[in-house]
Amino acid sequence: MEADSRSSSRSKQLVVLALVGGVLPAIAFCQIRDEKARLLLATSALVSACGFLATRWLVPLVGAKTASRGICGKDLNKRGTPMGERPIPEAGGLAVGCVFLLCVICFELLHYYDIGSLVRWLGSSFQEGGVRLEQTSDAWLVDYNAAMATICFMLFLGFADDVLDIRWRVKLVLPFFAALPLLAAYSGGTGVAVPKPLQTWLG
Repeated sequence: MEADSRSSSRSKQLVVLALVGGVLPAIAFCQIRDEKARLLLATSALVSACGFLATRWLVPLVGAKTASRGICGKDLNKRGTPMGERPIPEAGGLAVGCVFLLCVICFELLHYYDIGSLVRWLGSSFQEGGVRLEQTSDAWLVDYNAAMATICFMLFLGFADDVLDIRWRVKLVLPFFAALPLLAAYSGGTGVAVPKPLQTWLG
């Protein structure tokens, strides 16, 4: 009886969260007058929803695969309880990271190509016309791809840590190399803005 009550309460909480998370963005979406911006937001929301469904589908598969290979651990916060002895699959973040990268690549395409022509081209089964490019600078594309390279490196670092159990002194150094693509691609100025309350103290 208590379990059914907790399940019902949990279901109500999820319904409330879904309503709040869906109604407020829908109201804000209806206030947008620019047709191109609305189409871009709707397409981005569709890509995000597909990413959520793909993650929900992939995480159990990756967890089962890593568990079958012995890549699993135990919950240290539940030590001494029956749940603390249950093996937990590791490297599940690999599925999340790969789906995230695919969604980021889709967002890049949405920004790089004209969204109207892209939707018409996809809707016509790749038959109608072609896809027009947006007027964007190549510098933006370089920064975007550098950021994706950094994300890929950190994703690889996380997976390698799950498999190889990398020592902390090595993990502290590797993010520096992961940030090198961003440092190489960054073309702006560098500076530190001191907060106004601290300017009198720091000069």
